[in-house]
Amino acid sequence: MKTNFKSNQQNNVQKTVLRSAAVVVSFILISITVSGQDFWRKLLQTSHFDEIAMAMVATKKENKTPACHANNEAVFSFEKATDPVLKVEEWMFSDDFFEVAQDVNEVESETELKIQKWMLNENLFRINNDYESPLEIDEWMISDKTWEI
Repeated sequence: MKTNFKSNQQNNVQKTVLRSAAVVVSFILISITVSGQDFWRKLLQTSHFDEIAMAMVATKKENKTPACHANNEAVFSFEKATDPVLKVEEWMFSDDFFEVAQDVNEVESETELKIQKWMLNENLFRINNDYESPLEIDEWMISDKTWEI
């Protein structure tokens, strides 16, 4: 029993240490993010890419939405959309490029369908005498317990 008690104590100590370490690490990360707001500017000023980096930092801060004008006037200019005029070319009329139906207006005639002797022969066709049994309602289908009505 003593070994079990010691292992439980060690587990509790380990849990406590891990929790406190997690709290300390989270405080450190929060302080880094809060104090790191101008970190990149300071770092980039001391590097040899100073000019490019400062331009990138400056443009990020300058991209804020400009203030509204005092009179709040909006200027819109509308241009009429125009498309170039399409020209019909000679190849568009040629039958070589397009298949043209020759007999568009010709009415097709079909022979009238007639019943032949083999169509009436019952020995050639299998007659299906099978039928489905009527549906039966089981008790569970209408039970209130099943459907919780």
